[in-house]
Amino acid sequence: MNIFKNLDSSQTVFRNEAVFAPDYMPAEILHRESEIKEAALNLAPMMKGKRASSMVFFGPPGTGKSTVARHILSQLKEATARVRPVYINCWEQGYRYSILAELLGALDYPVSRRGRSADELLSYSVEMLKKEGKTPLVVLDDVDMLPVEERDGILYDLLRMRENFGIDAAVIAIVNRETFISRLDRRIRSSLLQSILTFKPYSPKQLRGILDERAKLGFVPDACDSDALGLCVGFAARNGGDARLGINALWLAGKEADKEGSEKVLAAHAEKVKSAAQELMRRENEQNLSSEERKVLLEIRKAGRIQSGELYSRLKMNERSVRNYLSKLEDLGFVETIEIRSKDGNTRILMPRGSV
Repeated sequence: MNIFKNLDSSQTVFRNEAVFAPDYMPAEILHRESEIKEAALNLAPMMKGKRASSMVFFGPPGTGKSTVARHILSQLKEATARVRPVYINCWEQGYRYSILAELLGALDYPVSRRGRSADELLSYSVEMLKKEGKTPLVVLDDVDMLPVEERDGILYDLLRMRENFGIDAAVIAIVNRETFISRLDRRIRSSLLQSILTFKPYSPKQLRGILDERAKLGFVPDACDSDALGLCVGFAARNGGDARLGINALWLAGKEADKEGSEKVLAAHAEKVKSAAQELMRRENEQNLSSEERKVLLEIRKAGRIQSGELYSRLKMNERSVRNYLSKLEDLGFVETIEIRSKDGNTRILMPRGSV
């Protein structure tokens, strides 16, 4: 028998595998009702053509920040034609230039990037926004993952549009890192920090509700064992209340069940894929690093253990830029730092995560 025909006839535990995807938008967003309401109240003036305060969505990974932001954009677009909502993933668009190009594309004005400067793209954006007569609401997801110069540049462009161009732009900055606010340029801080929404890690009970809903939508009826679901919930709870990690583990458990020809997702399947779920998310994060960040990480991995000064010397890159790359790599869990104090001063030892 043809192997592909045999696969086509095999049984699967999945009804709709798409509900486990990172970009899936649930019809109802569980356990973030107060955050949605507060954001909506803050942005409501835009419906009357008035200025709204920009916001920061702050919290650990997997706490619903991106989902809430995309939900807000969708609801606002449905409620009024006055607003032009734009969502930009800063992991994918890692520079001021590419973010402005993405903004122009969202304004239905794709522009050739060849031979254009970032300032030219900003001018085109302003021209299109004035021509359209709509107020932009721009979500910058993972904006704290941008290099400092790029981050400050794009935030200044958007937050100062009123003063510089007479456009009442509003920004939702989605961030994971606690250091984001303290590192902001003072010209930007006052404009952005008018409203901060803190997204706390999900509790085990909340995670159970989220994963149970995904299991009902994604698996065929009664195909997910309660113990398997509980293991995925516990796994997510122990890793910072990260719902994405739990959903990912649940999906991989389903794939494991299919691979074994099981009609049910069992606890054994969930137990087997926990480390794979973490590794998959780590690989995705690493793929999204810039070439410069990967170069720094590779040098640290090659060395195994290296002093910061020696790293700067080997890389032959701007020291300030390397510090920024290291800060991001530490926050993402790729690099560990040990401070060694002596009478001659402090020394930083850098190691790839897991080498201690």
